[in-house]
Amino acid sequence: MYEYFLARKYASKEIEKQKTVFKSWGILADWENNCYYTYDKKYVQNQIQQFFKLYKKGLIYRDLKPVYWSPSSKSALAEAELEYNPNHQSKSVTVKLELCPSTLSIDLSNHNSEPIYALIWTTTPWTLPGNIAVVYSPNLLYSFVKIQDTLGVYLLATELVDNLSAKIEKPIEIITTVKGQHLSGLKYKSLRNGESDKQFLEGDHVTVDKGTGLVHTAPAYGHEDFLIALKHKVPIECHVDEHGIFMPQTWSELVGLPVLDIGNETVCSLLSDKILHTEIYEHSYPYDWRTKLPVIVRASKQWFLDTAAIKSQSIECLKDIKIYPEIGGSRNALLTLIEKRPYWCISRQRSWGVPIPVLYDESDSTIIDEKLLDQYYALLEKTGQDFWWIHDVQKLVSNTPHNPEKLKKGLDILDIWFDSGISWSCVLGDNKIADLYLEGVDQCTGWFQASLMSSIALRNVSPFKSLFVHGFVVDKNGRKMSKSIGNVIDPQDIVNGNYDKSIDGIDVLRWWVAKHGSHQTNIPVTKETLNDSKQSVDKLRLIIRFLLGSLNNVKENNFMHGANHLRYLDKYMMLELISFENETNKLYNTFQYNKVCAKLLHFITNQVSGLYVHHIKDRLYCDPIESNDRLACTATLQAILETLLKHIAPILPHLAEEAFSYYPLRRNTTFFKSSIMNLNQIVIPDSEQVILIMENALMVKNKVSNLLQGKNSLEQSLVIALPDKTFNLLKILHPKNNTRKSDLIELLQVNSIELILNDTIDIKTCDTKGILCKRCRRWSAEKKDDLCKRCEETVNIFYSK
Repeated sequence: MYEYFLARKYASKEIEKQKTVFKSWGILADWENNCYYTYDKKYVQNQIQQFFKLYKKGLIYRDLKPVYWSPSSKSALAEAELEYNPNHQSKSVTVKLELCPSTLSIDLSNHNSEPIYALIWTTTPWTLPGNIAVVYSPNLLYSFVKIQDTLGVYLLATELVDNLSAKIEKPIEIITTVKGQHLSGLKYKSLRNGESDKQFLEGDHVTVDKGTGLVHTAPAYGHEDFLIALKHKVPIECHVDEHGIFMPQTWSELVGLPVLDIGNETVCSLLSDKILHTEIYEHSYPYDWRTKLPVIVRASKQWFLDTAAIKSQSIECLKDIKIYPEIGGSRNALLTLIEKRPYWCISRQRSWGVPIPVLYDESDSTIIDEKLLDQYYALLEKTGQDFWWIHDVQKLVSNTPHNPEKLKKGLDILDIWFDSGISWSCVLGDNKIADLYLEGVDQCTGWFQASLMSSIALRNVSPFKSLFVHGFVVDKNGRKMSKSIGNVIDPQDIVNGNYDKSIDGIDVLRWWVAKHGSHQTNIPVTKETLNDSKQSVDKLRLIIRFLLGSLNNVKENNFMHGANHLRYLDKYMMLELISFENETNKLYNTFQYNKVCAKLLHFITNQVSGLYVHHIKDRLYCDPIESNDRLACTATLQAILETLLKHIAPILPHLAEEAFSYYPLRRNTTFFKSSIMNLNQIVIPDSEQVILIMENALMVKNKVSNLLQGKNSLEQSLVIALPDKTFNLLKILHPKNNTRKSDLIELLQVNSIELILNDTIDIKTCDTKGILCKRCRRWSAEKKDDLCKRCEETVNIFYSK
């Protein structure tokens, strides 16, 4: 009970820490009123209710089965609670089992005087006292062999003869080879004298990738072993307790010994005359994710969800779920995991958590009914989440017809994946489906699977419409972050500049996550990638600062007025902006944040800065403030700014909010509550014609840029010869040859243009005529040291106010 209190206290403390950090990172949620906690009374009651519903439907049952068991935490573990150590070292042994000659149907008459052995191989010698059978494959070839300088004949898979010879460093001679099916009916002598002979059994899990092709089978200590025992109705006995200690029912020399160390060694010592070869075998082995210590497989009475009953429906539902990123392998991973999952062990042996609300009578039968549950709910409401641990059986059954003297309460708790897996039922209720579940790729074995299967079991539908599956952050060398290695990078250190003083800020971190976190692969965090993110954010800040400065003095009706006077470059930019918005919305809707980042940077660099801003500076800086051309320009800049803020806000909310605070046309105190311009309501007349004209003009501009490379284009006058079709299109942008102001001159950034007809495109420069205006730097003044008419008018308007 005290442990439960400490666990809840610790969880509450960590939740508040996470809340504070999440808020500072700009993560949007109803942090105060709408978070769910698995230790809340409401959540606990709902969890017990869902357990009982499943129990009544016959989908939850109690049985003796082998499960992953952690001796260090004395509890069953789910697959998702395991961490695999790829460098675990096991003592592996090749053991010889003497065959019973009377059961042998193969002719070995030349070796009648010698004992005949079957060879088995195991990395867990401690399981050998539990051996009940040897399993073979009927489809493999097996050979009876002689080993040089070794008494006896030995049986193993033909494909593994050379492997054994290399291991024991002795030549091996094959006497005869048979198909596996001929091993049916074989028996062998027990490893301990006085025990009955054991049998050979057929199995489809036998492989020849390692070992001998004959599988040592101990059903209390292996999943496949257990299934073989069930198939052949072999009794299952577990002689290892919850501490990982040999129990009195096993060999007397082993009682009280821990199986993972001295018990393992003692088994090897007791069987030394039956061990042909010993070696240290390095392989991947499961560890308890909490204690970081090895686990075992051990049969014990546990509670299970019958996954077989809901497997096919779960698989069919999953086929209709959208999974992002679409190029990842999460769908196949989930499908494979569900297809291969034999059962789901939902019980754990701990002193904290939601209790499995079951009582047991003297025969160990389960007692659970609705009257008991009503009593539990009343106690839960009155005394809190610890009710099961606080009260004795007498209190638990009060107000019910049950006799407490013949009952004991169960001490198992519900698996944490059952805890989190039924979160949909508490958060959404029975009738709603979540739009999205978002978590790491490891949750294919955890939350995603638990949520799907519990929802299918309880209401026959998936709890989510789509999944977003991301990868994990690793260090620059691709290693998992670990305190013991010392390579952990705390996100707060990045935010505060403690990781690198030149890289700081929440928005930099958010940009890094958006750019790199949209994949299911592992993501290295390095100073280089973070610095790249900072530079990207800085580019966005610079363009936004320019846009804000350009719109500093605009009036409320700026867009309405300016949109009626758009020039061709403005129209083209508006069309590019609409296209950008539509494409970016699609990327957001499919969670392709990395592509959103790329699209944003490409757009501000090429369309906003390179195409538009560079070419409109003359009218922006030099035209009268209230002129139609300048208003058209500021209307376009306004649309660009509002659209950019809209599309950076999900990734860079702090930058969007900061920029909005300086926006003269803001319509609220905060960006996220403001109505932003809807580009879909903007209609550009003859948009296809505008695009055609501008694409031809940009083609000519590219040729002009190549021609004038290294020269000041504003000092150049051009004669441009064009074919008929292109000539007619560009004539719309430049109706008169004797003008110094046209859409084409603005786009090409030259002093003057003369358009002429020709069969091919030909561009020539000619002498620039005119006098330089010292204000706009164009050759449009009438007298030396005078301003041009446009600049003179602008200055006069300014000083007249």
